[in-house]
Amino acid sequence: MKHKKILILSLLLALVITGKSQIEITVQQPIQENFVESELISEISFIPLSYEKMGAIAPDMELKADVEDYFILDNKFTQSVFRFNDQGELLDTITTQKRDTGQKNLPLLNNPSKFSINPTLKQVEIFSFENLSLSRFSYSGKKIDQIVLPLYPSDFIRDQKGNYWLYTGWNNKESQFRLIHADKNGKVIDRQLRLVSKCTPFESYAFSTHNNDIYLWELLGNSTYKIINNSAVETYFLNFGQKNLPASFHSMDPYDSYIMINRLGYFSTKKYLENDNFAYFFLNYTTETGREIYHVIYDKKTKKAYKYFENSGIAAFEKAQYLTDNDELVFLVAPRKIRQLSTSENDNLGFQFDEIVEAASSVKNIMIVKLKLVSPEVTEENPQPSPTE
Repeated sequence: MKHKKILILSLLLALVITGKSQIEITVQQPIQENFVESELISEISFIPLSYEKMGAIAPDMELKADVEDYFILDNKFTQSVFRFNDQGELLDTITTQKRDTGQKNLPLLNNPSKFSINPTLKQVEIFSFENLSLSRFSYSGKKIDQIVLPLYPSDFIRDQKGNYWLYTGWNNKESQFRLIHADKNGKVIDRQLRLVSKCTPFESYAFSTHNNDIYLWELLGNSTYKIINNSAVETYFLNFGQKNLPASFHSMDPYDSYIMINRLGYFSTKKYLENDNFAYFFLNYTTETGREIYHVIYDKKTKKAYKYFENSGIAAFEKAQYLTDNDELVFLVAPRKIRQLSTSENDNLGFQFDEIVEAASSVKNIMIVKLKLVSPEVTEENPQPSPTE
């Protein structure tokens, strides 16, 4: 009897840990509130980045942060990681590239790279598609060592214990498991999230982290996850209503599945971030004729989801790259986009934007922009004075 009770309790606990604790957020069109007019945005700060070559940094590059260190991957030209401090100064350039001494010592171009940072070990890790190698560097750019991963990851991240989590995407020919757990040397420990699919292959960035917690999302999936006790536990379910992918999608061949989603239109999750107070999702809605972009912010205190569209004709902010302990969403933004916003008839900027609009008239380089989020519940308790008071 005692063993039966233990078994029942274990089953109940498993139910609580998995689907039952998942929070559902419904995202259906039309979404009519503009992101730049959000009541959640209380302050805006920005850091112009210092670099000499025009175009060296672009807003669509991937950024990762460790408190006062910002790392940006140039995945277009040099496959190098640039490290900036909190003043926007370029501290180091980290690269695995060989250099051609006959052409001004420039890096030789090859396939795009993936990268991650490990705040625990203060390391930057760059994955090369040529030979499955993962090179590990100190924050200053000194190479430490190199390992070989068991497969091509769509994205990867390292946990506090030094082990790796590899995401493979959908219909990866090397593995039916979307999530691979490997040790510090790349040896497979476990395989999770099995999916047998014939659809067109999909891969994307998939991991984010906050205070050693690891979060996972899938480009066309509805569920998001958190790694708990070495398992992927569902956290949120994004319900797109009639735009949810049909169950038959994974039985369709690559060509038919690709044609279907583009003809009917589909949502894709480009970023999922969390901290103690908020969860953030950046979504694209894509059709044959164009795309729409959305920001969804879930307030954990009020248990309310705020859904916003962004003017896709300007797309000044696009995806947030990071969510700080101080509830700041961090973006890479081009000054010209801020100038376009300030003159747009469809976007009404509040006083919070005054300083960045003024700076954008003279700043040329990409800026790191932080939007401070404040729950309306907190705002009501501590009302902000207007600029004229």
